[in-house]
Amino acid sequence: MGSQVAPPEPDNANAAEDTALRILRGAGQSSASLQRKLERRGYTGDAAAEAVRRCREAGYINDAALATSVAARHRRSGHGRARVAADLKARGVAEDIIIEALEGQSDSEEAAALAVAQQLWNRAGSPDSRHQKARMRVAGALQRRGFSSALVIRVMRGLDEGTAPTTPGR
Repeated sequence: MGSQVAPPEPDNANAAEDTALRILRGAGQSSASLQRKLERRGYTGDAAAEAVRRCREAGYINDAALATSVAARHRRSGHGRARVAADLKARGVAEDIIIEALEGQSDSEEAAALAVAQQLWNRAGSPDSRHQKARMRVAGALQRRGFSSALVIRVMRGLDEGTAPTTPGR
């Protein structure tokens, strides 16, 4: 990125709104993220807030829809609740909206973790489930994907007992 040039009228909400619409053409944003981007581009807090308000009223920004979409994308990628929550928090989504987006997907988290674990076992050439190094690799990968420690333990026990799915859930 090149250096940002301050806008000619940093207090102008109309100019901030025009910039906001250009930003939104690139990708969906949360209200807080759009506000930060406008302020980084040199608009005052008041002008940026007014532009964000206008965009929200026009339906260009919807934090709940963004959170649901991001959570679904993470779930398809085999990520757990902690990773989804961290991403949404980094985007500036409010805590109550994050909780709501996560609640909509809580029933499939264990199945997703089992599918990811099975995929990792298969990729490793189906090592003996008692091999400590292989177990640590799979458990670590699940935790990095955002699955809770308690869920990782359950999944690893399932692999030990052979209750994990034999093929990835596709």
